[in-house]
Amino acid sequence: MKFYAPKYKQLDLGLLRSSLDELDKTNRWVALGDLLPWTELEKEYNSRLDNQKKGAGNKPARMILGAMIIKHKLNLSDVETIEIIRESPYMQYFCGLHGFTDKPIFDPSLFVTIRKRISEEELNKMTVKLLDKQKRLLVEKRKREEEEAKKNDEEPPTLKPEDPNAASFTDSKGREHKGVLKIDATCADAEMRYPVDVDIIHDGCRKVTDYIIKVCDMFELHKPRTNYKHARQAYLQLVKKAKKKGKMVRDTIGLMLNHLRKDIRILMNLLAKNKTYYESLFLYEKRTLTAILKMYHQQEEMYRSKTHTCANRILSIFQPHVRAIVRGKAKARTEFGAKIGASIVEGYTFIDHHSWDAYNESQDLLLQIQLFKERFGYLPATILADKIYLNRSNRDILEDFEIHSYCKPLGRPPKDSPSDEMKSRMAKAIGERNEIECSFGTGKRIYRANDIRAKLPDTARCWTGMCYFVKNVMKFLKELCLALTEIWRFFIIIVTMRVYVCYPLSVKR
Repeated sequence: MKFYAPKYKQLDLGLLRSSLDELDKTNRWVALGDLLPWTELEKEYNSRLDNQKKGAGNKPARMILGAMIIKHKLNLSDVETIEIIRESPYMQYFCGLHGFTDKPIFDPSLFVTIRKRISEEELNKMTVKLLDKQKRLLVEKRKREEEEAKKNDEEPPTLKPEDPNAASFTDSKGREHKGVLKIDATCADAEMRYPVDVDIIHDGCRKVTDYIIKVCDMFELHKPRTNYKHARQAYLQLVKKAKKKGKMVRDTIGLMLNHLRKDIRILMNLLAKNKTYYESLFLYEKRTLTAILKMYHQQEEMYRSKTHTCANRILSIFQPHVRAIVRGKAKARTEFGAKIGASIVEGYTFIDHHSWDAYNESQDLLLQIQLFKERFGYLPATILADKIYLNRSNRDILEDFEIHSYCKPLGRPPKDSPSDEMKSRMAKAIGERNEIECSFGTGKRIYRANDIRAKLPDTARCWTGMCYFVKNVMKFLKELCLALTEIWRFFIIIVTMRVYVCYPLSVKR
């Protein structure tokens, strides 16, 4: 029997070049593109721009924000994000395109400019827009359900019992309170090598030598003899040792600092001869050179005083803004990155405080209460926080604002133990506070908030904020998809009932 290979018809790409409005509406990118409040998000994005009367026109906000959401949702690089959008019609629809195109929507280098432009403040305002639209859609859904129940002479659907901690009330000063505010702090780790003194000094020796060679080659000057070769030999002798004794490490650091000092002197004498020599360096090279000089003084001071700590210690000459954040966690006692103070309102995460220096998170309580008032127009009814927030000064703040909190009283235990109802409410509040811990875990495991790969302080702030903003976008999609699923299920039941009436089942006799 002769075998014939089946003939498969290749999909014509001309079909994709038609309108993208015919795509499957159940696709996650299509559904998200239809549900997000793009008009309100565009207002917040354009508030930072000043090109109405000068400069070139900017890309549409939907295209920019859509590309950023895709990047952080799928954990892609800048180049890979543009490529995957170029290959997918669903993602192009999400970014606001009307027809399929095989050309890049913009150059990947634009991501750097976008990260410099957007701050966590704008991202927090966009999150408020998402929360407002979710509330409006849920109210509309509830009205439709009540109208359908009236038409069918049925009882209206029962509402979920309101959380007693979020119940609204008016305090003695006439201030409105409503909702629950959950607060905590964590660290957004930067992508960097573990800081070791000999590694940092070696990087300084290498970059100073590179700058000397660059200036000499550019202006055709005589190349002086540098000390990088000797510093490299001392560095390799230490690194290749399986067991590094303290005396050997200290001797190597002293030797490498001596070589670095000589090379810095050669470079400074070279740059002092002509102002043009220093101006020939790029901006990031000047920034790195400044970090090298500061790092050298810090390392020399620690070497002479025989200590291992100093104020504002530089951990990387390429990211001099990164500091060590002592956390005391089981995984690592010290983390390297930015410390962020976050809050959760109805499941949406807000970045309230972003600092590269370590600080006590209990200082954020008053700031987070004020930000809550600015975003929603009223004070929180209850605050759920860790023990570190409930010091004496913060308790006075909560008492002044008349905000409820579940905390043990200071001082000696009272003679009368709290009631069983109070104990159960405190236990429930502690369990509800774990939501923000789960939010940190989701942001770090899924959206890589513990691997910030931006090198500049401003771009790193935007990167951190986008990780949690995309998390909020996915929650927005999940909540509304559940509501849409119930509506689709209702229409499917109606259609099946009509089919059953038109084509009744045959009964066997």
